[in-house]
Amino acid sequence: MGKDYYHDLGLTRSATDIDIKKAYRKLSLKYHPDKDETENAASVFASVAEAYDVLNDSKNKGFYDLYGEEGLKQGVTDGKGGTRGGFFSFDRSPISVFEEFFGTNNPYQALNEISESFEAMTATPKLKIGNRKTHDVQVSLEDIFHGAIVKVEHVKKVITSDKKVEKHTRTLTLDIKPGTPDRTLFVFDKEGDEAPNVQPGPVVYSLNTAKHATFSRKGSDLVFVAKVPLVKSLTGCTISIKTLDERMLTIPVTDIMKTGQTMLVVGEGLPKASGGFGDLLVVFDLIFPSSLTDDQRTLLTAAFYLPKKQTKEQVLSVRAFTKAFTDTLKGWASGFKI
Repeated sequence: MGKDYYHDLGLTRSATDIDIKKAYRKLSLKYHPDKDETENAASVFASVAEAYDVLNDSKNKGFYDLYGEEGLKQGVTDGKGGTRGGFFSFDRSPISVFEEFFGTNNPYQALNEISESFEAMTATPKLKIGNRKTHDVQVSLEDIFHGAIVKVEHVKKVITSDKKVEKHTRTLTLDIKPGTPDRTLFVFDKEGDEAPNVQPGPVVYSLNTAKHATFSRKGSDLVFVAKVPLVKSLTGCTISIKTLDERMLTIPVTDIMKTGQTMLVVGEGLPKASGGFGDLLVVFDLIFPSSLTDDQRTLLTAAFYLPKKQTKEQVLSVRAFTKAFTDTLKGWASGFKI
């Protein structure tokens, strides 16, 4: 009695092509010589290789199903003095069958590839991530100076259990550290709109410093524009500035100032992430008189033309003018009309 190839693979004659492949995969991996070095394992490994080589080929399998192993290998009479069959001989090595099936002769690599293929087939498909949405958020200069918790009302589209789209409002929290730079991004994952077969994308809030009545921002520095009458820029003055932490800075101006000229006040800017503070930049914007009378023009010219080394008469004239100018009741030194 010839070999029973179905039995060698643990199958019945009703086995399908898929059943044959599954059986060979299982048994060849179990009895591979590199995994089981016993004589019995080598014998089983060879038997399942031959069985698979026959049953995996439709011509060989069909003839074997009709005439068995002997008919397949030695042939049978055809009733006309000739023979049919006899065209198969298992002259391959069992390892070559294994390598042809798995693409490798290494059973461990074959197992790993099977595992990876199974994981790939059973893994949940990765959803496409939705678009990133970016919004600006205006933060006051005081909040940036001191630090603050800022809450924003965020509206997103949500798909309900009955597949309807609704708008939901959520409160997102931004932790503003003292001195946080402009365009700092606060990212909230999966807070974007929901859509079929799409994972909600991130929502991003970009910090922008809101316009301030007194200062403007330049990185960690604060900029203050001092509007100074022309006469004060020439004769000196004192500038008072209320800081973001409610202190009053008094800055003496003793030098002659020009429009656009900057005075640096160290350490009076915004907090720095690295420690310390930025600076305060006082930028001068000179205010010129809208008009001058003839007497004002004469006196202004006289002031510029007054020599450094004066005659006795000139000294007396200046003293008389100064006395009249500063007189409490009749003088005009109490203000400057622009």
